[in-house]
Amino acid sequence: MNPQTVSLSTIPDNKPVRVYLPITNHRQKFRSQAIFKSQTGTEFELRFKPGTLPVKNLNLADSCLINVDFGGPNISMQASISSASGHTLKMRADKLISHDQIREFFRVDAVTEVISKSFHTDFFNSTGQPWLLQGKTIDISGSGILAAFTEQPPEEDPVRLELTLPSGNSDVIALLASPVRTYQVDDSHWEVGYHFQEISDEDRDRIVGCCLEIQRTFLRLSVDSKR
Repeated sequence: MNPQTVSLSTIPDNKPVRVYLPITNHRQKFRSQAIFKSQTGTEFELRFKPGTLPVKNLNLADSCLINVDFGGPNISMQASISSASGHTLKMRADKLISHDQIREFFRVDAVTEVISKSFHTDFFNSTGQPWLLQGKTIDISGSGILAAFTEQPPEEDPVRLELTLPSGNSDVIALLASPVRTYQVDDSHWEVGYHFQEISDEDRDRIVGCCLEIQRTFLRLSVDSKR
């Protein structure tokens, strides 16, 4: 049994995975979630919530990235799309990479409001002005977020974040965070990963609680995938 098959076999059926799909004439990949279903060898299926898979816009000639989060070690998989129909993709694993780094908390896709602003709000930054940027989260965990902004936030550490919980009641959590990576997607799209540096236990528990609720909602997809 080759290393790819060993790695692929560690993913249980009906496991929720994060998927980055190639879209025709777009450099940025489409981010979604799906349910994993093993087939034979390196073949598998991804099953999506009905109405969420952009079948007509998929670039079947390009590869996609799949991330499987085990709450500790995770597997990132480069895969090819064999066919697409309805809410199912038939896939082939091309390359699997096991990561040694351990995540402190599992991560879920969630879009909500986030504000990043200068730490010394009563003073000034190097440009002589305090700054504030409004953005949207891409994913959230109890230890950090990935957020998108229309311009690059100043490279300051720490920064203040005001995070609106994706729980429907618009609760806002204020905390200190450190930017750990910044990536420019295009001229008006910047993605920044933040690690929570100073946050109360109560607020962290509230974030983790929201993540668990989002995960439970998504796990209901596994019921549909078995039909």
